[in-house]
Amino acid sequence: MSRIDLLLATYNGAKYLPEQLASLATQTHGDWRLLVRDDGSSDDTLDVVRAWSETVSQPVEIVEDGRKGLGASLNFAALLEKSDAPYFAFCDQDDAWLPEKLEVMLRAIRSEESRIGEDASVLAFSDLLVVDDTLTQVAPSFWEISRIDPAAGDTELCRLMARNCVTGCASLGNAALRETGLPIPAGARMHDWWLAMVASAFGSLVPVHQPTIRYRQHGGNVVGAADSRSMALVGQAVSRPRFYFAKALAARDNSQRQARAFAERFGDQLPDEERALVEGYGALADQGFLARKAFMLRHRVGAGSPLFRLALLAIS
Repeated sequence: MSRIDLLLATYNGAKYLPEQLASLATQTHGDWRLLVRDDGSSDDTLDVVRAWSETVSQPVEIVEDGRKGLGASLNFAALLEKSDAPYFAFCDQDDAWLPEKLEVMLRAIRSEESRIGEDASVLAFSDLLVVDDTLTQVAPSFWEISRIDPAAGDTELCRLMARNCVTGCASLGNAALRETGLPIPAGARMHDWWLAMVASAFGSLVPVHQPTIRYRQHGGNVVGAADSRSMALVGQAVSRPRFYFAKALAARDNSQRQARAFAERFGDQLPDEERALVEGYGALADQGFLARKAFMLRHRVGAGSPLFRLALLAIS
């Protein structure tokens, strides 16, 4: 069996942790180690973890480095830096994994490694069941409501740099991806988005067309499952136009900041076309109105619903 490091980033997660931890214990792939890093919880999150660790045979390690308040992305990044297994999986504190999650994801990633080589950066990512606070299903496919379609080119760098299609808690990466992607810079929007771009540029993104987790929505999600279907987007924009316009501008700015960080790190390793792509997107704000629109259209930047792509073009 191939060992997987499960990277559990916590912050005031005691309410939902027992169900997530229980789902780890039922995984059909049992060769794993759990690495936990808490970001300064004021509840008994770590007490829950320590008590549970006594009930499983797999190793559980708590990473204590004295830092607090890093936020979700850098908390996961700190865990990734401690990982040394052949594979790693990000683990959110408030979800629940389906029993076959690790087995299914490992099969997908090893199949791709056998095709392109273990030295290539590979990230497998799956669909998710969307559930409410009580784990009752509210949507059978996160990809469907989010308009994620790997077959339509969502994993291409030109689309991925403007809109992430990978949900970190439903992904599995290999050691080559970890080595290439680290350190995750402050300019990265999210750890999973950064690694998705790395895999797209230097290896492979592998879609797994089945849900592997119950993705809990409870109002406190860092990202969450927003409905990105066209009519839903129209309704949201009409009901709160200022809020959604400001949100769209922030998303645009964050994605361009991440593109600049990516170009700074990897520009000299990218083919000329991809280097021009990420550098151009990162510097888009410096261009004139018509030049910005032309760049977006020429490079097919963006993914998701037609309305989302149109909105992205409009604010670029």
